This record gives sequence, C-alpha cells and structure tokens, in this order.
Amino acid sequence: MRFLGFDPDTPPAQRTKVGAVLALAVLGISSSAVLVRGMQADPLAIAAWRTLGAAVVLSPALLRGVPALRRRDVVDLIGAGVLLGLHFWSWFTSVTLTSILRSTLLVCLVPAWTALLEWMLRGTVPTRRHLLGLAIALPGLALLSGDDRHASLDGDLLAGLAGLLWAAYLVVGRRVRQRVDAATTMCLVCLAGSLTLFAVGAGTGVTLTGFPSSTWGLLALALAGPQLLGHQGFAYALRWVPASTLSTLMLLEPVGATLLAALVLHEIPQREAVLGGALVLAGVWTASR
Repeated sequence: MRFLGFDPDTPPAQRTKVGAVLALAVLGISSSAVLVRGMQADPLAIAAWRTLGAAVVLSPALLRGVPALRRRDVVDLIGAGVLLGLHFWSWFTSVTLTSILRSTLLVCLVPAWTALLEWMLRGTVPTRRHLLGLAIALPGLALLSGDDRHASLDGDLLAGLAGLLWAAYLVVGRRVRQRVDAATTMCLVCLAGSLTLFAVGAGTGVTLTGFPSSTWGLLALALAGPQLLGHQGFAYALRWVPASTLSTLMLLEPVGATLLAALVLHEIPQREAVLGGALVLAGVWTASR
C-alpha cells in the first residue's frame, strides 16, 4: 500500500488497519446517493435529520469543553452550518432528479469552485495545475451531457450548486478551524445547519416527521455509512495518510456510487457518460493534487 503515502515508520499492522478503514470509508461515502433514492421523504427533511444526527454523534466532543469563541468564530460557524445544510439539501434533491453518475460527478467539482472563490474573495490566482485540470474536465462534462436517459437539467444544476456550496463551506469553515478542533467545529456546524433546515422546513410546510419505518432505517444507515464509516474514517486515517492522498481517494465516490446504482437500482450509464465521467475525475484529480 505504498501508494497511500504512509510514513516509513508506520508499522505493517497499522498500515493494514488504515487500508481497511479507507476501503470502508470509500464504500460509506459511495452509498449516500443510493440511500437517498430509497427514502420516502422530502430532500430537505433528509438533510435536516442527517445534519442533526451528525451533530448528536459528534456531541461528545463538547464534553471536553468548547474553547472561547470570538464573535467572528460564531459568525463563521453559523455561516458554515447554513452552507453545509444547503449543500445537503441541494445535492439530495439533485439525486432524486438526475442520474447518480451525473449528480456525484458534478458535486465533485469542488476543487474548481474553491479555486474560483479564493480567486474572487482573496485574489489568489489559480495554479497552472488547477487550470490544466479544468481543461481536462470540461470535455468530460460535454460528453456527460449526451447521456440524457436519466438526465435532468434541474438535477444537474442543483448538483453543480451543491458543489459550489460545499466549496463555500470549506472557505468559510477554514477560518474557524484555525482555532477550534475538528470534532467541535463539525458538531457546531452540523447543529447550525440542522436548525436552519428545520426552520426552513417548518416555514414552508415541508413534512419533517411521520416517515415510514423504512425511511428512518435508511436515515440511520446514512448516518452510519456516509457519516461514520465515510467522513469519520477519512478523519481517522488523516493521522497516517497525507491529506492529498485522501482528497484523491474521495474522487472514487462517483465510481462507487455508480456501481451501487447499477447493482441496486439497475441504473446503467451509457458508454459516452462513462468516458466523460473518467475525464471529469481525471481533471478534478489533477486540480486537487
């Protein structure tokens, strides 16, 4: 497992353990789209309960004590929470409208959006590698648009919006992470996101309870899989594996999600879509290295 970039002093047994955790983490994040498809609930409600569940799971971090938060930290935490909640809402809605391949690929354009936002907000000029990655990905998006059997313009736009919201969340959340540990930050951010979504749902008349038991079960699986196995698994591996390696492994989500969609939902993409998806992944991988 040399490709994972382990520190040379990492014992073989630990390498095997981390490799297994990362395999489960990729499977966990890849299962999110298929799980959402099976839920009989509004995407806003799914997002609200998903973020609330994550906040509850991470709440033990608060028992260690919350560091003194400045006013700017509180504003950043609330802002990041709103962006995270809207990201989940947009992406979950996208999954119900377009193909899982298209939705997961378009939401993975985060490196391109992040570079654009940092250019606009901070004057940080995109690197040549970012521009090269974009040049590789754009033809892939053109090929992807030809697979219209499961396509929806609204779904595609929402997936792109979800990626933009995730990039904005990273830009905003990065400031508060300089002073607050990861678990505490994520707990408070998820709590802010869930409160925002529950408020929007209550104000717009979205049904937030009364789902069938199967939907509650899938929500629990979504919390256990994408959240605990997925995101927490990557957080665990970060101690031994470089962040650049993890960001590249996360690009396997569209591959895993598409395979699960083919097995569970019989959603088979066309050949052009597979080629386009491969180009998009290559472009995003190039930009994120």
